[in-house]
Amino acid sequence: MKVGYFTHFNIKVSETFIYDLMVGLDKKTELIWFSGQPSINKKILKKQIATSYLSYGAVLPLLVLKVFQIKKRLGDKLKNKTRMMLSNYALNKIHKRDFPDIAYIEYLTSAVLLRSFLERNNIPYIVHVHGFDISSALIEPEYKKELQKVFFSVNEVITASDYIKRLLIIEGCPPEKITVIRLGIDGDSIKPLSWECRLKEPPSVIFLGRLTEKKNPIALILAFDIVRKIIPNVKFTIIGDGLLRRDVESRIKSLGLENYVSLLGALPREKSFPIMNKHWIYAQHSVTAISGDKEGYAISPAEAAAHELPVVSTIHNGIPEHVIDGETGFLVPEFDYESMAERIIQLIQNPMLAKKMGRAGRNNILALNNPQKRIDKIYNLLEKHYRLK
Repeated sequence: MKVGYFTHFNIKVSETFIYDLMVGLDKKTELIWFSGQPSINKKILKKQIATSYLSYGAVLPLLVLKVFQIKKRLGDKLKNKTRMMLSNYALNKIHKRDFPDIAYIEYLTSAVLLRSFLERNNIPYIVHVHGFDISSALIEPEYKKELQKVFFSVNEVITASDYIKRLLIIEGCPPEKITVIRLGIDGDSIKPLSWECRLKEPPSVIFLGRLTEKKNPIALILAFDIVRKIIPNVKFTIIGDGLLRRDVESRIKSLGLENYVSLLGALPREKSFPIMNKHWIYAQHSVTAISGDKEGYAISPAEAAAHELPVVSTIHNGIPEHVIDGETGFLVPEFDYESMAERIIQLIQNPMLAKKMGRAGRNNILALNNPQKRIDKIYNLLEKHYRLK
């Protein structure tokens, strides 16, 4: 069975769940990585094809719109048609000898661009849905219309959370086509620092993720400012980068937190995990962005739990499906940074509670997010639909 793994752009530091799945499937079958842009990472897989289906399909239509300043509704329609036409032009350059027996696609946004090519060449396909592709992307009427065609022809839709499954059903995806498979976390390779060692250091809080609106790092900074006023020796670490970096830096400065907050930028997990392992608490303030963009499964809180850190986060998308409120951490309403601060303070002032929740969190994640089970389940779905072809 030859599997074509279609991704959007090059895999980001934060998208370890894509990299891990690619490597896992490559051990079980013949895998070809079809990248959506010209440049690809030569270190990931032996067989790689840079199709540029997304690069040409996304950039040129936007340039056309800027040149002609077309009205929004007409512009959206023209943009999507141009994007799909250019994407198909790029895909048609793939040699038939490289055609996969079945395709695995990351993100519905890519599936919309790939659908007609796959249908035309009688290639069955499975799509993994994450977050923005079934939230903020829906703002475009033409995209919503194209989604219905994908839902009709797709063989299987995978998502990591029941929350996303509900969004898919609301948008018209047949429930029988949806399978929930949790993201994988290799707990065996994560060796938590003992709490005896953690407690020898001053209390500390860490966040790992992109600095974007849906992760709301500003709310996190405001929560930390409240914590610091009660617990003056607390330290806060942020690992990540993004569009809001300047806003984060500005807010840190305006609150006088320069000596309390370490902003380390984006780091690969081999560098970020050892740093995370030295902290007491993991905090993440995920929200629904003004654009409608939402988290997917939110992998970083689960990775923190695997390190035996109690998690303080928000009631958002799939986060309550792996953070058990009152058992492995605490959940607060979106934008309620005061309640987030209260919960962080509670854990710092009760280190034995933090230790208990951290250990419960690791046990929960090891049971819920087994990486090999994820790879096996997805492989079995690929094999099933390949045989039904």
